[in-house]
Amino acid sequence: MSDLQNLSDEAIASMNDIYVMLAEDSIAYLPYELYSDESRIIEKVNVDGTFAQRFFLNKEGVYPANLMGPAVTKVIPWNIEQAAGNSGINPADTYQPGYFLDLRQLKMSRLNMIQIADTAPAVADTPIPNGALPIATNTFLPVPKDKQSQLKAVPKEANLYVAFFQKPDNTRSSTECYSYCVSYIRAEEINQYIVVPKTPPTHQDISIEHLKTYYGDAQVQAGAINPKDLGSGSTTKHNIEFGSVGAIPATCYVANLRTFKS
Repeated sequence: MSDLQNLSDEAIASMNDIYVMLAEDSIAYLPYELYSDESRIIEKVNVDGTFAQRFFLNKEGVYPANLMGPAVTKVIPWNIEQAAGNSGINPADTYQPGYFLDLRQLKMSRLNMIQIADTAPAVADTPIPNGALPIATNTFLPVPKDKQSQLKAVPKEANLYVAFFQKPDNTRSSTECYSYCVSYIRAEEINQYIVVPKTPPTHQDISIEHLKTYYGDAQVQAGAINPKDLGSGSTTKHNIEFGSVGAIPATCYVANLRTFKS
């Protein structure tokens, strides 16, 4: 098996992982198995509409306005206060402000119009029945005016809240609701996953160079690259050189926290 094929297989296997671009030129790599671990789940809605756990989601099934749109944004102290009422616990003892990464917003759609060898067709996710969902009297939950100043502050630490579909590889309609989870990873844990360059360079090293150029220099906040868009038929020397940014770059989710500035 060629180096290129090794990289291609690794890229596809890691398509649900996350690169987090932290301050001071450091980048952490969070595998799917890390953030999807049950011990980290703080919010969970099942396919039958069962609200197994609540945190940001209130009892009417509504999200706070500052979290319901962006793919990457801030979790402010007011969100933690609201979570106390939603979850029935005192989250301030365990959970701190940080950043919210909503992988549901970052759909890994195919963009390049190229042929692929697809032996595993995508499967449609099962939507939550509409009758199992609550009817909200107020579908917009704004940040109170006396708390809106919190939106301007940059979190002291990169604590990360990750929202993701329970079946990330399945396809979905934009008009339905689907089962999802939210997990919490403390900044101290994220720092344990900072990528350290190796010799010879690895697939991650190539991805880091790609991120520095196409996300860091361009100041892009978030994104995702589908590995199917990169193809796997080319075996030219240029493509398989590990030092080339033109090799197989990051093919998973990316959150660039460096874009948040006070």
